[in-house]
Amino acid sequence: MLSLTPQDVRMGQVLASKEAVISALADWLEQDGNVAPGYGAGMLAREAQTSTYLGQGIAIPHGIQACRHLVKKTGIKALHLPEGVDWGEGEKAYLVLGIAAGSDEHLELLRRLARALGRDDLAERVRQARHSDDILRLLRVDEGEEAPLLEWRAETIRTGLKATALDELQRAAADLLRTNEQELAALQSPLHLGQGWWLSQTVTEGKPRMALVTTMAEGEHHGQPVRALLALAVSGNGHKRLLVQLADWLVAGKGAELAALAGEALQRALTRGPVAPGEQALTANQRVVTVRNHQGLHARPGAMLVQLARQFEAEIRVRNLDGDGHEVNAKSLMKLIGLGVRPGHQLLFTANGADADEALTQLQAAIHEGLGEELVPVTAETGTVHRVQDIAANTQVHGVGASPGIAIGPVYVETPVTFDYADMACNAEAERERLNSALEQADRELAEAAAEAAAPQARDILAMHRELLSDPALLEGAGARLRRGASAPAAWWAEIDAAATEQAASANALLAERAADIRDIGRRVMAILCNTPLPSPPDTPYVWVAEDTGPSEVVNMNAERVLGLVTAGGGPSSHSAILARTLGIPALVAMGGAVMGLKTGTPVILDGEAGTLHVAPAPEVLARARAQQARERQLAEQAWAQRHQPAVTRDGHRLEVGANLGDTAATAAAVEAGAEGVGLLRTECVFMGRSRAPDVSQQLAEYQAAFAALKGRPLVARTLDVGGDKPLSWWPAPREDNPFLGVRGIRLCRQQPELLETQLRALLTAAGDQPVRIMFPMVADWAEWRFARELFERVQADIHAPNVQVGMMVEVPSAALHAPQFAKEADFFSIGTNDLTQYTLAADRGNGALAALSDGLHPAVLKLIAMTVDAAHAEGKWVGICGELGSDLQALPLLLGLGVDEVSVSPGRIPMVKARVRECNLARCRALAGRALAARDARAVRALVETSS
Repeated sequence: MLSLTPQDVRMGQVLASKEAVISALADWLEQDGNVAPGYGAGMLAREAQTSTYLGQGIAIPHGIQACRHLVKKTGIKALHLPEGVDWGEGEKAYLVLGIAAGSDEHLELLRRLARALGRDDLAERVRQARHSDDILRLLRVDEGEEAPLLEWRAETIRTGLKATALDELQRAAADLLRTNEQELAALQSPLHLGQGWWLSQTVTEGKPRMALVTTMAEGEHHGQPVRALLALAVSGNGHKRLLVQLADWLVAGKGAELAALAGEALQRALTRGPVAPGEQALTANQRVVTVRNHQGLHARPGAMLVQLARQFEAEIRVRNLDGDGHEVNAKSLMKLIGLGVRPGHQLLFTANGADADEALTQLQAAIHEGLGEELVPVTAETGTVHRVQDIAANTQVHGVGASPGIAIGPVYVETPVTFDYADMACNAEAERERLNSALEQADRELAEAAAEAAAPQARDILAMHRELLSDPALLEGAGARLRRGASAPAAWWAEIDAAATEQAASANALLAERAADIRDIGRRVMAILCNTPLPSPPDTPYVWVAEDTGPSEVVNMNAERVLGLVTAGGGPSSHSAILARTLGIPALVAMGGAVMGLKTGTPVILDGEAGTLHVAPAPEVLARARAQQARERQLAEQAWAQRHQPAVTRDGHRLEVGANLGDTAATAAAVEAGAEGVGLLRTECVFMGRSRAPDVSQQLAEYQAAFAALKGRPLVARTLDVGGDKPLSWWPAPREDNPFLGVRGIRLCRQQPELLETQLRALLTAAGDQPVRIMFPMVADWAEWRFARELFERVQADIHAPNVQVGMMVEVPSAALHAPQFAKEADFFSIGTNDLTQYTLAADRGNGALAALSDGLHPAVLKLIAMTVDAAHAEGKWVGICGELGSDLQALPLLLGLGVDEVSVSPGRIPMVKARVRECNLARCRALAGRALAARDARAVRALVETSS
């Protein structure tokens, strides 16, 4: 049996963290010959599994079962910490006992310590102790004269009270105790035992009594949670058994689970004790359900589940048994999504209230039915998901078009790779070296891939992935897991999974899509750690089908063999989709789990423009598709041959066509593709990938290279536009619930105007006598415009650039509605239709589920464009389009009819945009635009364009 002596207690210790305390205890145990090296990692691993905070300022860290072989002899060491150390969940530990036990010897010690928790103000008395003997006296339990034993009795337990304040629970408990005034006064000083459990105790001359009350909804008292209150009227030590039984639950870290039980279930649980890990012992108010939705509980099915839960009065809690185990309110969508529920995960629902049973029955049925989505079975062998039924032959499946074009060929279905590794290891230093070696190898591979990548976007994304490899948050988190005894792959993947899950749960779809980047770099390192090759595609041309594709996979793929790209998840603004457009590969995203059931080799027709995938097409369908593909190829060849000719309609109206660039190095290629200038230079490319803000000379070099390649053609430069999904590592910003409605664009520059001033100085200096057009992003208010304009005028007064215009982006409805006022000062407007559409329709442009709504041809968006054009032309100013709408061949006749003067598109689309303009007649376009403005929705507008062609 373990025992504590004065020599085993060190008083007055000052340590900075829980990890430091555990490390000190492990070193002490090792020095005294109790344990072998590596036991400290097992203690940290135990802490990661469940908190060892016992209550009343006492914690009892001990090793996991896998490290018991490191125990040489039973021992215990105690550190007295008068200043306290944060032990998680708002608890402070003032006395920490490190335990080394080769079997279950420590359990009896835990029970004996738990008996001490009934002492009033134990935590404060421990904190103020001066000698080791003081500690031993505080922890000693006097046997004394046996009093009648108190038992958990159903009539003295009330559960699911609507009260959440501690004083309300005290009144309810006092009623159950039937206290007199003297006893009631003593009950007013409750002690927090931990995990939301409180103890009120008074001495009685009569018969010992107990009362237990729990809340329906968790409250708070002095910063600590309130879940339950145990009130005792005691005489002698007959109540100690109750405290021991309760302490068993708290030691197991199951206080919240216990408080959620109702009536007799709570009585039985307290008498029985906590269920050991791995056992299945559900009470009447609990259900376990397996999630079989293809993408787990993401926003859409999660919202349906929450709406159903809210129909019941019962309090409903849920935990992901395959996640980190914490419990949340099932009526909160953000809490539910935060559980990171994936296919095959099990959910434990607990309900308390009059309609609890009905709530659980309906929730279970709803999940079994799929919450509005098709279900997929989960295979126990791999944990991967497969479609219940195959897609029938000659069937057209709809998704979201991410890159235009037609691809015809057999599919290659990339199944998720499974990594096999041990969860735990006892040599933390060796595992750290192993992880560092894998990170270094992955960095070398990424550097080599970036050097070989032709597309600037690919190089930028690979550079960002290299930054992820050295991200301090990932490395610190993995390091902490290694110290707790995790193996290198387990520590790394746990951090990757947590970061990606948090990212995917972002309310902003564009940010959520960046989870693919995190998992992509995570898989690369895991493949090295586990010596497991990533999937290898066939040597013949194919249409690539995957759950989701990481950007580095797209960069490294053989573009000559990949005919098209199809992903079950993702979105049109993911990095993979952007790269597919850059490389000219037709792509579909957000197709759903059905496509993962396709057999490799199945022939398909992918139409990136229409957003469709035709599976195993009939011969006549295949023939029509091949004919259409041949026509499009011929038209593309003709457009390329005429790319340097101006875009002039049949009746002589000219539309300028410029290039959208995210990298100054791409300027020459854009000119070669037929660009008449740069209509949008996203200058944040100059600011990203650096450790600090670029100075004037660094920016000058970038901008001068672009002006040199343009040879007198105009350059429209958008000033620094970060925020939203484009944070700067050297410019930390506070987290925003909705960053696209937060501090971004010109709003961000107003916080540090010296950055904008430096950029303006570099742009005007670099231009010399060449035409430069400077525009400010995200202007929504007159004060923002005046700030930017006045700053420009101060810089221009110094430099005197001879050929400069200054304008603004029209990206929010307020800018379009206020365009007549802005047009009096701005030299031009450039309409960012991507943002203007999402802000007008309240539809996130990156959300595949809203693709049909988030259409720039919606009449409301077209009206805002028309207002902007009319206001500008009334003042003799010009208007450009720099969003994706300018590349939409269906939209071009309407933009011409609305009076747009210029469009700016990706370089690869310039020849086709010019060719489409040459097919148009301005008079007919104006008539068509008039009808479109009166249409009901975007679908009706597109139908108008179709019938008029």
